[in-house]
Amino acid sequence: MNLGNRIRELRMAKNLTQVQLGAYLNISAQAISKWEMGVSYPDMTMIPTLAAFFKVSLDELFDFDVKNIDNEIEDIRLESNKYFWDNFKKAEQILLDGLKLYPASIQLKTELFELYAYNVERGDEIITKALELGSYIINVSQDIFCTCRTKANMILIYKFLEREKSQDHYENIQKIIETLPYMYPYMLQDKMRLSAAYIKGEEGMKEAKTLKDIEWQEFFIACSTVGIRYFETEDYENALISFQESVDVIERFMYPNKQGYDAYPIGGTHANHAITILRIVACMFRLNRTEGMNELIEKAKHIYFDAYDHIELRNYNETMHEMMEYFTEQYIKLKLNEYKSLDLQEIQNRITD
Repeated sequence: MNLGNRIRELRMAKNLTQVQLGAYLNISAQAISKWEMGVSYPDMTMIPTLAAFFKVSLDELFDFDVKNIDNEIEDIRLESNKYFWDNFKKAEQILLDGLKLYPASIQLKTELFELYAYNVERGDEIITKALELGSYIINVSQDIFCTCRTKANMILIYKFLEREKSQDHYENIQKIIETLPYMYPYMLQDKMRLSAAYIKGEEGMKEAKTLKDIEWQEFFIACSTVGIRYFETEDYENALISFQESVDVIERFMYPNKQGYDAYPIGGTHANHAITILRIVACMFRLNRTEGMNELIEKAKHIYFDAYDHIELRNYNETMHEMMEYFTEQYIKLKLNEYKSLDLQEIQNRITD
């Protein structure tokens, strides 16, 4: 919103000078000039008078277009998402700049919080920013999806603090979960589902494809989650079945004519794909079914590191090192190093080259 520009447009449309408008409002031409230059703003009590004089609504006076603002906020969010995984500083700056334009946007604050939540390993400053912003969103948000998403990421932060800082946050996690609605996202009468079913043309097709991608993601995550719970109870047979189901779902809906990062309907799924294959290998190892394990480990490496095509060249080395650390961490966490040492020399050679 630039009220000064809008006043200037309306004044010129009526062929009025600043002196003439000032005379009507009983203020100086200099005051009008300051409004139009953005140096100062009209007193709030004068806003209805301005709207009446120009014969416009308050929304028109403020040039307030909710749809356009929503579209601009969505564009900022999508632009930031391009750098979410491999350029933290750029993703953060895009969101901070967006919040200068739209300081009340819960959507942009939620995106910024999620960026911080996924980067808490960068240090205490990011952890502090994340916890403060997350608490703020939970307290003020009227958007149920932003609230639920924020609470889920708060849990991720608490799990990180438990793992890396040896802090006990189980009670905090329980309290968050108790405040969440049960199965709320599966309300079948939401805009996406009804648009997919009833809106004609490209808009309806777009919503139908988005719905398919989201449900695909939910399904492979659900299968993997069941597998993880079986794995925790050392029921490796059922864990193996669930992990294989998850991989089957992922591979069934990948784009057949694309490679690497771009082969997945939702960006970042390559990591889920690769790590779930490692979990299959971990189950096989514990069940003493070693045939084919080496091939699966190589497949996981290939899937995970093929995403390097998505990395900006100037951030290539830093991002690849982070990816290697995460993959190695997951490999060791699954105790696959007891089967064989992880060889990432090929990946290291890429970085060197």
